[in-house]
Amino acid sequence: MNFFGREYELAELERSYQSDKFEFTVIYGRRRVGKTFLIQKYIEDKDSIYYMASRTGGLNLERLSLLVNEKLGLGNFGPVYKDYFTLFQAIGKMAQDKRVVFVIDEYPYLAESNEGISSIIQAMCDHDWKKSKLHLILCGSSMSFMEKQVLSAKSPLYGRRTSQIRVKPFTFFETKEMLEGMDKEDIAIIHSATGGVAEYLSYVDKSIRLEENLVNLFLKPSGRLFEEPINLLNQELKSPEVYNRIIYAVANGANKNIEISNQTGIPSGSLSPYLKNLTELEIIKKEVPYGESSGRKTLYRIKDGCFRFYFRYVLRFQSQIIGMNGERIYNEFIREDLSNFMGEGFEDISYDFFEKLNKEDKFFGFVHSYGRWWGNNPLEKKEEEIDLLGEGKGFSVFGEFKWRNRDFDMGELDKLINKSRFAPVNQSNSYYIIFTKKDFSRDVENLLKKEKRIIGYSFVKDF
Repeated sequence: MNFFGREYELAELERSYQSDKFEFTVIYGRRRVGKTFLIQKYIEDKDSIYYMASRTGGLNLERLSLLVNEKLGLGNFGPVYKDYFTLFQAIGKMAQDKRVVFVIDEYPYLAESNEGISSIIQAMCDHDWKKSKLHLILCGSSMSFMEKQVLSAKSPLYGRRTSQIRVKPFTFFETKEMLEGMDKEDIAIIHSATGGVAEYLSYVDKSIRLEENLVNLFLKPSGRLFEEPINLLNQELKSPEVYNRIIYAVANGANKNIEISNQTGIPSGSLSPYLKNLTELEIIKKEVPYGESSGRKTLYRIKDGCFRFYFRYVLRFQSQIIGMNGERIYNEFIREDLSNFMGEGFEDISYDFFEKLNKEDKFFGFVHSYGRWWGNNPLEKKEEEIDLLGEGKGFSVFGEFKWRNRDFDMGELDKLINKSRFAPVNQSNSYYIIFTKKDFSRDVENLLKKEKRIIGYSFVKDF
């Protein structure tokens, strides 16, 4: 499989490598996102020891001993090291005079089966490895473990890392590069349905139509994503059936604590630990309106696009899919609803585009903070929502995202300008950004040419 994206991550790893002194990099991110592929790309031309840990307890020490013996030229005749301290000392000696990269992938598995392993690595970082040329990489998919047991101040390893890389799903533009040759609208839908997860995208067949890909991946019992979200929950969490109910409720419109409670039957006061765990796993996201610190207006939304697609469609029609009716389910229920599903999907893609343009200084100034906003319109006594509210030095920006098969018209622009009056930012120097799927009506197009404070981007033309 070809390697796509990850320029920043590779550059960070190479920077550590070029220092020629001891470096300790922590790499983490959700499962299937491409961490191992990134590491393999980095070490492909380097002197390295790569070890994928397992849950087999004592076998980890034996298997790692074999790798070290092979590196030392001892083959099968080398010893099985009596403990990790001795084994790590041997690796340190290898790296005294030459650069060696030592990777422990899925480090949480090793730590679970060897309670004191982090303290041993701490001691090695402080003494034996400190003056070596070793580049240590600890990688893990368990987000909560990596953040709490490796990166947090309570971890024995705290303060020892020299860099950390959080590997995130692909942006739309990285997905577009990977799926080059497909229709751009189809790419957008696939990006949203897979959440931009690299491994899921590798399953896509670029030679067939969008609907065939979605049916093959999600809507067949043999589909590679038919049970994927459920399997991930089973691997990461206890009581997965409770989490299933919560995610299903959020995916189908329950965004507030009390709404989730009503739909799931779980008491409102008992939801917090479940929502916290799902947020840490980046399956859902917790939002408050831009500019507010209070949690009174907290909303929960599905962050992971694959979970959003799965719990909106697949779980709902699971029995029919098992009965081999997936194609019919797609044609009768999913096809016409995809534009609704893409409401949030296009919001994510538009944020990718906004961040890209902002980084490239394509706006009226650098927007240093931004997010969604919703709040009260006291004149009409209703709640307003703005897809993007941001601030730069001396200016504010208001953005609207529309995934519709019609042109963005003047009425929609007037609504954006009107509701911007109620946002909690300085109104004296305001700009407006429109991201739309198709195009702009003639009067909006003419206004965009004359008015520099209003900028419009069409997905089909500009993204």
